[in-house]
Amino acid sequence: MLGAPGTGEGHQVDLFAVVLCLFIAYLLTLGIKSAARFEMVVVVLKVLVVLLVIAVGFFHIDTSNYNPFFPYGIGGAFTGAATVFFAVFGYDAMSTAAEESKDSQRHMPKAIVYSLAISMVLYVLACLVLTGMQNYTEVDKESGFSTAFASVGLGQIADIIAVGAIIGILTVMFTFMLGVTRVWFSMSRDGLLPKWFAKTHPTRRVPTRVTWIVGFASAGIAGFVKIGEAAELTNIGILLAFAVVCTAVIVLRYRQPDLPRGFRCPWMPVVPAIGVLASIWLITYLQWQTWLRFAIWFLIGLVIYFAYSYKRSELAKAPRVDTEPGE
Repeated sequence: MLGAPGTGEGHQVDLFAVVLCLFIAYLLTLGIKSAARFEMVVVVLKVLVVLLVIAVGFFHIDTSNYNPFFPYGIGGAFTGAATVFFAVFGYDAMSTAAEESKDSQRHMPKAIVYSLAISMVLYVLACLVLTGMQNYTEVDKESGFSTAFASVGLGQIADIIAVGAIIGILTVMFTFMLGVTRVWFSMSRDGLLPKWFAKTHPTRRVPTRVTWIVGFASAGIAGFVKIGEAAELTNIGILLAFAVVCTAVIVLRYRQPDLPRGFRCPWMPVVPAIGVLASIWLITYLQWQTWLRFAIWFLIGLVIYFAYSYKRSELAKAPRVDTEPGE
């Protein structure tokens, strides 16, 4: 019950991960207000733990651990970035909750930019503290921060950090599940997937059907798949999705300028073009096995799209209104 098969002797299932996935799915079925209140509390706790790590760990940094600063070169840094890219998926997933937020056209872009900037600063500072407290060859892959603090005699703080790590996982799971269920719901409502999935709860107004499907599927992956393999498979999907979205922004801006837009991308088409190139660049640093798995899933998706979704999309069937340049 301590881990997925292949992660340790006798490991059959990561039961704790399974329970957490089902708990988050249950939380999301309670309604967006209740779920958002829970998310706010755990995010505050997580940020406080990160600040504790930075403030206390700063006084235990040994600058000799920074030499060499790039032990695996720039290529190693990019491989690491491609491997942990799922950490920034949450900021994009926020946009999927636009329909359930107040004045989303005004607040959503600011929320995404502010949260990304704050998290980036905290992320970099925490990593500098960790690699400063311990040499990179000694960092524990299972519990890096808590083990580092325990190594300098701060066992109590290490326990707090360990609890904070679990709290942090809850916030990530919440954001991911919220994003995928809302995308699934929107696709089903449009006809890209069966309308059955677009059914919402009569009083809570949330897509409970897809939420539970995602919850059980996530529990299965978390319980029986190695975290490294799951992370890489997730990353290549997210990176390609970013590339497609950035490309779509450019195409739609010129092919359908009449579409109503709640958000407008600045410095067109430079910003989305950079997004495409950066995403593809990181994908090249992932392992070939990840490419193979993704190719299989991608082909399955194409079959579903062209066999079912292409002719059923409500948006595709809507009449297009062309405008003259300058209108």
